[in-house]
Amino acid sequence: MLRAIAALAVVFFHIPLFRNGDWGVDIFFVISGFIMAMVTAQSGGHFFTKRVIRVVPLYWLGTLGVFAVALLLPSLLDNTTADVSGLLKSLFFIPYQKGEFVQPLLYLGWTLNFEMFFYALFAISMTISHRHRLLICSSLLLALVLAGHLVTFDALLAKFYTQQILAEFVLGMGCYAVYARTAVWRAYGPRNGARVILILIGLAALLYMPFSAHLTESLGRGLAWGLPAAVIFLAVVHGLSGVHLPGWVVLIGDASYSLYLFHPYVLKVFNKVFHVFDAPGALAYLMTPVSIILCCIVAIGIYRLVELPMTHWLRAIFIDRRKLPNRPQILPAGGGES
Repeated sequence: MLRAIAALAVVFFHIPLFRNGDWGVDIFFVISGFIMAMVTAQSGGHFFTKRVIRVVPLYWLGTLGVFAVALLLPSLLDNTTADVSGLLKSLFFIPYQKGEFVQPLLYLGWTLNFEMFFYALFAISMTISHRHRLLICSSLLLALVLAGHLVTFDALLAKFYTQQILAEFVLGMGCYAVYARTAVWRAYGPRNGARVILILIGLAALLYMPFSAHLTESLGRGLAWGLPAAVIFLAVVHGLSGVHLPGWVVLIGDASYSLYLFHPYVLKVFNKVFHVFDAPGALAYLMTPVSIILCCIVAIGIYRLVELPMTHWLRAIFIDRRKLPNRPQILPAGGGES
């Protein structure tokens, strides 16, 4: 549900009428820190391979698609050009300046530059010590944030990877540390009073987000939006513990990656056809929910027809070869189970 909220907030941000909802990225980063800590609690096997399979293929397809459009139909795009150097940097998560922003060809991929950097640091931390991976990774990330606060870097990479937003992964890992210690409490189910209080706290923090953009300039993004995102996460996850969510909410959450990556292009095509967002007015506001629903439908289609089958296929090839149909099992010398 939180992934659905985060993705829909970013969709809302890209509707010209509003330009509010970029804080959804901060919820995503907190969730990411939590998930990386949780999925490696017992074992870190194939960690980086799993992350690459989860993130890279769909992003590469989208990036190559945007490059093809820029090459063949450049009038459909605003500032994106078919630049081979930019394509290679985009594909391999190397931040570069594009106009006034640091963003790849698939422009929301700027967040994936942070994600892949976090995965690399997390993998290194596990190599050093699986038991202390959260402490090591958090220390590395906070050291980078501190360096960015104390030093003014000229180099783009140094400036990019010392931003305060990196601390949100630390907050997510901290959320897991809390979550791991409330397992018994969650197993018995929170009392109704506690559940209501937690949900209200989460809602209050969520309602704060759209009205706090001005604080990001004075406090920085990690404090202004990262901390409330962590409060939202902890409050909602514990408050709704054991509650079955509506299927459509879960489906949008499952399709949130596809929704996040591709919704700007759906909105752009939608507006080029109907021109409803060219100027504010009653029609623009009436068509806003229609455009959001369309983004969700397209994202669910991409998720079910492309993302999910591709992910399962790649995991079968690179992680669990035994799941491939009609594939002979190769046993080690001397027999026994592989």
